[in-house]
Amino acid sequence: MSNYLDTDKSIIISAPAGSGKTEKLARRYIALLQKGVDVERILAVTFTDKAAAEMKQRILKILREEDGELFVKLLDKMPLMRVSTIHSFCGTLLRRFSFEAGIDPNYKVEDAIDSRIVWEDILFEILMDAGKGKRGHDLFIQTLSEKGFRGLDYLRGTADYLYQKTPFSIEAETFRHDPAEVGELIEELRAWPGVEEAFSGYTGLFEKGALQDMASFEKFFLTDRKEPRKRAVPLLKEIPDYRGWASKMHIYWKEKKTEEFVERTERIKDIFRICLEKYTARKKSKGILDFSDLEYLAYRMVTENPEWANILYAFDEKTDHLLVDEFQDTNNFQWAIVDKLTEEWRAGFGAKRAEGIRPTVFFVGDEKQSIYFFRGANVEIFRRAREKFEAWLGDEFCYEEVKENYRSLPAIIEFTNHVFSRIMDRAGRNFPWVTEYTPFNAYRSGVPDAGSVELIMMNDEAETASEKKEKEAEVLAQRIQGLVGNHKVGRVPEERRPCKYMDMAILLRKRTHLRKYEEALRRHNIPFVAVKGIGFYQEPEVAMLRALIYFLSNRMDDYSLYVLLKGPMFNVDEGTILQLIEKQGNSLFEKMENDAAETVGAGLPRPYDLLQEWLSRLADMPLSELIEYALTCTGAWKYFHEAQRRANIKKLIRIVEDLEASGKSLLKIRDFLERTDGKSDEPKANVNTEEMDAVRIMTVHASKGLEFPIVFVPGIDEQFLLRTDDRLVYEKEGKFFFKSLPEASIRRQDEDFLVHLAKEAEEQKRLFYVAATRAEEALIMLSHWSDRENTFLDFLKKGINIEKEGETYTYDQELTGFSLLSEDDVKMLFEHAPRIKAQKTTCPPVSVVPLTFEKQAHWQSVTETVDIRRRHGNDWAMLGDIIHRIFEGISKGIIIEENILEKTGRMLGDRGVSGEDKKEKLSIIERQVTLLKEKGIWQKIIMPAADSYTELPFIFEDRGSVFTGRIDRVIKRDDYFEVYDYKTFPVKEDETAYLLKEYAVQLDIYAKAVKKLFGTEKVKSFIVFTNSGEVKEV
Repeated sequence: MSNYLDTDKSIIISAPAGSGKTEKLARRYIALLQKGVDVERILAVTFTDKAAAEMKQRILKILREEDGELFVKLLDKMPLMRVSTIHSFCGTLLRRFSFEAGIDPNYKVEDAIDSRIVWEDILFEILMDAGKGKRGHDLFIQTLSEKGFRGLDYLRGTADYLYQKTPFSIEAETFRHDPAEVGELIEELRAWPGVEEAFSGYTGLFEKGALQDMASFEKFFLTDRKEPRKRAVPLLKEIPDYRGWASKMHIYWKEKKTEEFVERTERIKDIFRICLEKYTARKKSKGILDFSDLEYLAYRMVTENPEWANILYAFDEKTDHLLVDEFQDTNNFQWAIVDKLTEEWRAGFGAKRAEGIRPTVFFVGDEKQSIYFFRGANVEIFRRAREKFEAWLGDEFCYEEVKENYRSLPAIIEFTNHVFSRIMDRAGRNFPWVTEYTPFNAYRSGVPDAGSVELIMMNDEAETASEKKEKEAEVLAQRIQGLVGNHKVGRVPEERRPCKYMDMAILLRKRTHLRKYEEALRRHNIPFVAVKGIGFYQEPEVAMLRALIYFLSNRMDDYSLYVLLKGPMFNVDEGTILQLIEKQGNSLFEKMENDAAETVGAGLPRPYDLLQEWLSRLADMPLSELIEYALTCTGAWKYFHEAQRRANIKKLIRIVEDLEASGKSLLKIRDFLERTDGKSDEPKANVNTEEMDAVRIMTVHASKGLEFPIVFVPGIDEQFLLRTDDRLVYEKEGKFFFKSLPEASIRRQDEDFLVHLAKEAEEQKRLFYVAATRAEEALIMLSHWSDRENTFLDFLKKGINIEKEGETYTYDQELTGFSLLSEDDVKMLFEHAPRIKAQKTTCPPVSVVPLTFEKQAHWQSVTETVDIRRRHGNDWAMLGDIIHRIFEGISKGIIIEENILEKTGRMLGDRGVSGEDKKEKLSIIERQVTLLKEKGIWQKIIMPAADSYTELPFIFEDRGSVFTGRIDRVIKRDDYFEVYDYKTFPVKEDETAYLLKEYAVQLDIYAKAVKKLFGTEKVKSFIVFTNSGEVKEV
């Protein structure tokens, strides 16, 4: 029997990637059931709701296949299964002991967005109070005097950092500083020969409170990097041993600065406490908790509450066995809860032992996959727990290190072992946060292929960073196309098939260059979806709607209006906007008002008219509804047909709805959005990607727990910059501390900041490990050559000894399935690979006013070919627009014949046409109208008629494309629908046949649209050449 199935022992399992952690947890759970343990007495803790659901499914699947009787029994007790996330468990504990915890037993967990809104409001309020002389005023004034207008942002940013670090920041003490004995140093510096003579007031620098005076004196002994000068400044050349004096002044300066930073840190923490108290009170008044409250309040309850013994007894009374998944991601509070709950079990006392029950714990995880340090996960806990349980339980405890991998083919396993056994080496670094690698073995069988690992090196040419990334993205897209339909994938021989897009994933260390990859995939018509991304506020659709909100709140906001006009709502070209800027007016919007010529396209309202309408609707329409209305009436929805973009828009609308529901005005909503604009870690909206035949793009963090047949890891030469801000919440010897050191030169030598950076560097190795071990059959990395350290490429060079001489690369040759490809190699593979069409994504249809379309459809606008009109000059393009509007007005009965010249003259004037030019254009339009009347075309086609439609909008799908446009005129005569398209420019007799052929495709689409709209097959299509007075059937 495997040790982990020994239900009389507590177990910690170190299980590497692909070793079946979930399977082992499920089988341990089943072993307890088979031993006779009641299902309600087993608590299994996971770290995501999805993992909890998968755990239940795995347990039921195994029982259904292997133990039908127990499966039936478990089905009856399904509601009693305690498989949940740590937060869900903490929430249950809090509800049961709500009185002891001092919370509403019917509390609700507030959405992260709503929590953020409340926090932002309180923080702003407290800072404004500090500015008015209330608590925190001294810090407020000092910061503003040092940093100017950026001071407020600094204070807000620091308090916000502490909020993001809750609950750790709540427990954090201000960092300790043991003052150095500087008495003798001060006396030595006071007496230094020649300095007092060179600078009057020098000795005053050593008086209490003289640090402000020191700032103006720093340049005489410090460099720009705040390090001791080696060369004397001119005024101090005569003093003896200048270098020694500068070095000692630096020591004194550093000591005084650090003392000041300690005091300032405490005052910043005080501001945070005020905000936190008010934030907590507001939540309590509403009967809500935020996500971080759940584990923190549970921690406080089981460790500090006077009733803690009764709480632990209640848990112990109902629980005999505790199972924890992904133990490497545990943070200090979570470990403290588990530690306290199992305290009596370890001690060997209590009623359980007397009854013959031996309670157990079962933890499973992998130190090498601990990649959430930035969220508070503490990799040290894994080892700490092992050491404690060994000491506590002795023979009743077992530690097991699994060495089987059932996920990846041998080439990937061999590569992983080869690289990480070299870079994950303690090598004398005996720190608890340093990861040590243990090789594992390939146990996946039945596939004749050994798998492959590729490193694609880009050509080493002089390029900008942007051009390099574009080229890399292009090569990646080519490699994908070269593999699709050609490379075989499958777990067993009978299931192997040509790979699809859905078999591939692109894993990014960070999302900085995501746009480049997306653009390359689009160029190659590769379907893709970005999964679990962050950077919500930086997405283009969110930026567009933010610009809309900013403009609505301030019509003088030229920049926001510029963004809006250029975006998908209006698609106004740069040249038109630049022309508009030259017009008269105090703002861009006023210039639009004064320049009636601006348009957005045939048949659509002018941007100014729409914007003015939206502004007027603000009085009686909620902003969230107005956003949806704006998207609909401009047709902008069609530009955001990708599932992720649609979901992001809906998320922003919901944020606005929540802000409105909480009573926020438009200006307050704008203020909130301005404060969150730079928040790059806000998650994008969730999108269901299952069953979509599309390449997944995600961060390495988001890929954890997933696996893909083919994995791409581009940009492995990108440097991870190991640096911290000037503020840090950190753990040391089991306690949390907060430190703020605005001076970079002091941070560079500070032990706590240096340890933090070293921990981050170690986590980058684990991040590379996670990326590599997601691959089942092929791992493909892309890189430019670089000598920079702190890159995945640097790890790889150390792991397989890659070297470059000229254009030749050398590496460890003994690796099975490893190949190094050039950019040209990929191009050749791409060009010789058979092409296949992308499969259409199967996903629910998405309703968008006024039609339903599927995600993969390509949108295409059907309008008159502008180039043909422009051959006759821009004047004819403008005249064509006016003639279309006049005809539309006549057909709809909006314009009467007597007013045609008056309306035409006004439209020409709006477009800046005057004088003789205006008279000439009026005569052209008048001549065309007269000619059409003489030939009867006016009466038959232009004049109002029954069963007729003018500027008929349509959207329909045909053969994978969604066509959108407007039809000039549709008239039903008898059983036929007649489609008319106006061509208003001059046409020579010998051009007619060519133009009929040129416009045949456009008229065919119009005909199909009419057939679909009216459910008929009887459609005729005509072109009306208004300048020559002819009607031609197409």
